[in-house]
Amino acid sequence: MSRDINDLHPDLQQPCMDFLNQCKDAGLKPFIIFTWRSPAEQDRLYAQGRTEPGPIVTNLKGNQSLHCFMLNGEPASKAFDFGLEDENNRYITDGTDPRYTQSGHIGESLGLIWGGRFIHPRPDYDHLQLKGNT
Repeated sequence: MSRDINDLHPDLQQPCMDFLNQCKDAGLKPFIIFTWRSPAEQDRLYAQGRTEPGPIVTNLKGNQSLHCFMLNGEPASKAFDFGLEDENNRYITDGTDPRYTQSGHIGESLGLIWGGRFIHPRPDYDHLQLKGNT
């Protein structure tokens, strides 16, 4: 799994950097959790909460996830997951925290799709992706 912005699709790299900068300008403390991941890594995450211990964290298998996209044989994720830290530098794990909504709106203002608006099977508050890839 990668946190490297260079592993994002070329069309997503600048919006991701703009997102991080605009969040910081708004007083938020964002960080990248995932950019690209292999189909095998995605399948392992999909198994979590189903056939493996832990909570369900994704609803897509490796052949379905935008995180697994490749371009010319190289990682080119069309989505990234982010986290936010509070004023004490602790990871905010509650996606319903208003700071995730604020950051989601920043992502949308950059032309991205925010997972916080997903309805089925559940919102994905820490996810942003390119438009046209649902």
